[in-house]
Amino acid sequence: MFTTFNGLPYTKYAKLFINAKSKRDETLNAKVLSPSPLSADALKLALMVSGADNPSHLKGARHWQSDLNGFWLKQMLKVSHTQSTLLRPFGIPSSLFTGWVHPLVEATRKAVAEGQNPDLIARDDERIDSTYAAELKALVRQFTQPVLGKSGQDEAGQEKADQNTALAFNPETCRWACETPQGQSWLLSQLQQFRQLEWQYHSQGKTHLAALKDLLSSLFQVITSEVFSNPEDQPYRKTQPDGQWRDSDAEYLQACADRLLALLEHDAFDVRRFALSSPHAVLGASQWQTVPGSELYSVKLRHYPRPEGVKANGKTLYLASPMINRCELFDLAPGKSVIEGMLKLGYDLYLVDYGNPEADQCELSLDFYGKTIHDTYLDLILERHPEQNIEVMAYCMGGTLFMPYLARRIEEAQITGKDVRIRQVVLMTSPILFDDDESGHKPMRDVIRQDYDADLMTLFFGQCNVAPQTLELGMHAIQPGVDQSVLEGFYARANFPDAVQDAAPFLKWLHSGTRFPARSHKEWINNVFIGNQIWEGEYCLSSDLPELDGKPVNMDVLNSADIALFDYCGQRDPIAPVGSCKTSERWGRRDNNHRMVRSGLNRTIEKNIGHIFVVSHKLLDEFLDAVTDFLADEPPAYQGKKAPATKVKTAVAKAKTAVAKAKTTASTRKTTTKAAAAPAKTASTRKPAVRKTAASAPKAAAKTTAPAKAVTETTNSAAVEPATKTTQAKVTEPAVSKTTAPAVKAEAETEMAKTNSTAVDKKDQV
Repeated sequence: MFTTFNGLPYTKYAKLFINAKSKRDETLNAKVLSPSPLSADALKLALMVSGADNPSHLKGARHWQSDLNGFWLKQMLKVSHTQSTLLRPFGIPSSLFTGWVHPLVEATRKAVAEGQNPDLIARDDERIDSTYAAELKALVRQFTQPVLGKSGQDEAGQEKADQNTALAFNPETCRWACETPQGQSWLLSQLQQFRQLEWQYHSQGKTHLAALKDLLSSLFQVITSEVFSNPEDQPYRKTQPDGQWRDSDAEYLQACADRLLALLEHDAFDVRRFALSSPHAVLGASQWQTVPGSELYSVKLRHYPRPEGVKANGKTLYLASPMINRCELFDLAPGKSVIEGMLKLGYDLYLVDYGNPEADQCELSLDFYGKTIHDTYLDLILERHPEQNIEVMAYCMGGTLFMPYLARRIEEAQITGKDVRIRQVVLMTSPILFDDDESGHKPMRDVIRQDYDADLMTLFFGQCNVAPQTLELGMHAIQPGVDQSVLEGFYARANFPDAVQDAAPFLKWLHSGTRFPARSHKEWINNVFIGNQIWEGEYCLSSDLPELDGKPVNMDVLNSADIALFDYCGQRDPIAPVGSCKTSERWGRRDNNHRMVRSGLNRTIEKNIGHIFVVSHKLLDEFLDAVTDFLADEPPAYQGKKAPATKVKTAVAKAKTAVAKAKTTASTRKTTTKAAAAPAKTASTRKPAVRKTAASAPKAAAKTTAPAKAVTETTNSAAVEPATKTTQAKVTEPAVSKTTAPAVKAEAETEMAKTNSTAVDKKDQV
C-alpha cells in the first residue's frame, strides 16, 4: 500500500520532494558541465614559465648548451695535444689521441658546404623555432574562417560581390574553445605541445622562441576578447610619453587580430622560411650583367646599365661591397636601392660581387680581395671608359679595405706617373679606427680576445671557410637582444598594410649570409680588428712595383692627392660606431676646411641611424640627397708625377697571374704539416724595419670629440702630411664642366713641400 523512499512514506509530499531534488541535481550537473570561461591570464598561466620568458632577465640570448659544448671541446683538444706531445718521442702516433676530432671536422665541412649551421645544438634550436611557428600557424587557422571581400558595382551598375576572400577570426569558434568543456580540453591540449617545445629549447633569454611566444600570447587575447591584466604582458602595445596607452583596449585587440591574420595570409610565422621561400622575397631592383673577363673564383664585376631615357653624366661609379653578406645590400628592392637612385643620375655603374666563396678560396689572403680584385676591376672599367673619372662608394668593410688600396694606388701613381682617376670616395658606415678607447669597438674586441681561438677556427674552418652563422654569432654578441628584436619588430609591424611584403627582400638578404674565406678572416681579425694596422700605418699590401711590394701602406698620401672623402655614419650603429668612422677627419681634402667655404672638401655626417639604414625609404632618400650634393661638388683633378712610359699589364693578364699564384700557394699549404700550414709571414705581411711616417703618429693628433647632436657635418682645418718627403706633382684645374670631367693634363710641374701640422676638427650642425 505504501512505497517508501529514503525512509519516507510515498505521499504527495514525498513526490514533491523528489521532484525538487531532481531539479537541484540537474542544476549542479549543468554547473559542472559548463565551467567558467578561460581568460587570457588563465591561458598564459596554463602555458607555464620557461626559458623563453627570460625569467633571469638576461639582456641578450644565452646559448648555454652550445657554450658548454664549446668549452669542453677546447679542453679535450688541449688534453689530446698534450698527450700527443708527451708520447710522440716514444713512437706513438698523434692520431691515437686526436683522431676523435676528425669526424667533427668532416661534419663541419659538410654543414658549411650545404649552407647549414655547423653547430648541431644551434641547428636543433632552429628546428624547434620552425616547429613552434608551424604549430602556431595551425592554431591560428583553427580560429579563422574565410569571408567575402567588399561588394561593388559592375559596369551596368548592378550590385556584385568581390570574389576575393579574406580571413577573419570566427567568434563562434573562439567562444567554443574558451567556454565549453570540449573546447577548453582541446585548447589546453594544444598548449601542451608548445610547452614541450619550450622545454626542449637549448637557449635562454631574448631568443627567437621568445618572439614567437609573444605572438602566441597575443592570440590568447584575441580569442578571449580581453587583454592581460599585467600591462607588461601586452606585446606590441605602445605608450605615450605620459605613460598612457596610445590606443584603447578594443583598438589594441583589433591590431593583434590583424597582425595574426596578415602573418597567416603570407605564411610568415616562420621568418626564416618566409625569407627564403616567399614570392615577395626577391632581391634587386635593377638589371645587371657580368663584365666579361671579371670572374675570379666566386668574385665577379657587375655592370648596371642606365634606364632608358637617362642621359649619361660622363662619370663612373664603382661600388665596393663588404665581404660579409650579399652585395644586394646596395640594391635590395624598388625604392630601397642605392643603385636605383644613382642610375637616375646618369652614372656608368659597376658593383663588386664577392659571391659565396667555395672551399678553393680558403687559402686566399686579404690582399687578394683588397688589392688584386680592385686592380683588376678598375683596369677593366678604364678599358671600357678611358676618358671617365671613377667615383667610389663603399659600404662597411668594403670601405675599410678600399682606403688602404686607394693609398697604395696613389703611391704607385707617384712613381709611374699614371693618373689615379679616383677623385671622390663615399664611405657608408665604414670603420677605420679599431681600438679600446674612442672607436667604440671595445665590446667586439673583448669578445674576440675572450672567445676567438685561431687554432680552433683553422682546424674546423680552414678547409671550408667560415660559416655565416658563425659570423652572425659574433655580431649578435655585441647587440644584446637582437635575436628577439629582429623577429619582434617584423611581427609588430605586420598589422600595417603591405608591411609583410615590404620586409621580405631585407629578410631574404639577412638570411642569405655568405661564407668568409678562412685565411682572409684570420687576417681581418688579427691585422685589422685587433692589430689596428690601417690606422697605425702598418697594413701591408702587394704591388707590381718592387719598392712597394709587401711594404706598409702610407695612408698619408691621401692628403696630397686631392681626394675628397665623405663619411656617412650612424649614432645607433654598434658594428661601425661613430668613433671608428674617422677616415674623412684624418685624410683627404682637409686643408683650410673650416665652414665649407671651399669646394670639393671632405664631409662627415652623423645621423640617428643604425648600420643597415638603406632598408628605410626615408633614410635612404636622405642619404641619396646628401651623397648627390657631395659628388656634385668635385675637387680639382689630380695628376701624378710624370715618369717614362712603362709596359702595363692588361686586366685579364693580371687576373690570371693572381689566380695562378693563389692556386700555387693553396696547393703548397695543403702538402705541408700543420706547423708549416699555419699562415706564414710572407712579403705582404712582414713588417720591415722602417721608420713610421705621419700615418703612425700618436692617435691624439687625430682625435676629435663628437658633439651630441643627431646630425653633424664635420669640416677640417689642416692635413697631416709627411714632413720628410718632398714630391713632384702636376697641378691642374678642371677646365671643363662637371658632367664630363675629363682628365685634363698640364705641362707645368710644381714642387709641393708641406710640413706636419696638428689636426683641428670642427663640426657644424647641418
